[in-house]
Amino acid sequence: MKYSIAQESRIGGREINQDRAGSISTTEAVLLMVADGMGGHMQGEVAAQIAIDTLTEQFRRLATPRLQNPAAFLSVAMRMAHQTIVRYADECRIPAHAAPRTTCIACVIQDGTACWAHAGDSRLYLVHGSDHNSHRVAHTRDHSIVQRMLDEGQITQEEAASHPLRHRVFSCLGGDATPQIEVSPPVVLMDGDVVALCTDGAWAPMGPEAAKLVASLGGAPLNTTIPDLLDTAEQVAGDGADNLTIIALRWEAPAIAAGIDVDQDTITITVVGQAADQRVEEVPISDAEIERAIADIRQRISRTPSNRTP
Repeated sequence: MKYSIAQESRIGGREINQDRAGSISTTEAVLLMVADGMGGHMQGEVAAQIAIDTLTEQFRRLATPRLQNPAAFLSVAMRMAHQTIVRYADECRIPAHAAPRTTCIACVIQDGTACWAHAGDSRLYLVHGSDHNSHRVAHTRDHSIVQRMLDEGQITQEEAASHPLRHRVFSCLGGDATPQIEVSPPVVLMDGDVVALCTDGAWAPMGPEAAKLVASLGGAPLNTTIPDLLDTAEQVAGDGADNLTIIALRWEAPAIAAGIDVDQDTITITVVGQAADQRVEEVPISDAEIERAIADIRQRISRTPSNRTP
C-alpha cells in the first residue's frame, strides 16, 4: 500500500475540544477514525475517546495483518464502542438524559478499496479525479433532523446551513437509544483519490459550498490544504466556531477501476447488516470484552492531556 495521511484538530470558539481522531495501520490495512463528542451531554470528549480507543484496540487485535471482513469489523467495533460508552456512564452513575454521546465515522482501506461506517453527522468525503481541475466530491448522508427535512423537500440547502436544528442528530454512540450504524459497500480507490473524515465543525459553516472547498484536498499536499480548509471554516463560523477536525488519506497506488459514481453529491450507503451484498454477522459482544475495554480506556483517558487550550 502507498498512501499519505494528514490530520488537524482545532478548538474553535469552545472551552474544550471534544473532537477525537486517529489512524492505525498494518502492512495490508489502514483504519481512519473521527469522533465528535456531543455538546449538551456530560463528558462528550470521554465518549469520543472511548469510540476511538475501542476501534483502535479492535483493529489492533483483528488486523493480523488483514481484516477478514472490513464491513463486519466496522459494524461490530462501533456497536462495541456504543456499549462501552453506555457501561461507562452506568458505572459513573450519569443520568441517561446527560450520558456521554458521540458521533463517529470510521473507514477501513484494504486491497485498494475503502469501506466505511458512521453514526451521526460526522462525514466522510470522497474526492475523486486525478485532474485537479475536475475533482468530483461525494459525501455520506448525515443522520440528522435537517438532512431528513432536506430529503423530504421541506428546506433548501441554503436554509439547512443556518437552521436552528442543524446540530440535532438521531443516531450516535452512547445514550439509551440503539444507534443506527450505516456501513458502505466496498469502494475501489483510484490513484490520487482522497478520503477525508471530518466533524461537523469543519464542514457545516460552509453549507452548500463545503464540497467545493473539500475538493481542494485533491489538488495539493494534504498538510497544506487541510490547514487552509480549517482556516476558512473557522473564519466563516466566527467566534462561535465549533471544534474542527479532519483526517485525510490520499491513495497513491493505482487501482483498476472506480467503484462508485461520485457525480452524485451524496454517497448512497447501505443499512447496517449489509455490505457488498453480504450479510454482516451480528457477533455478540460479551460483558468481559466490554469490561476489558473500559479498564483500558480509563488508563488511556488518565494519560490524555487536557484539551482546554488550542
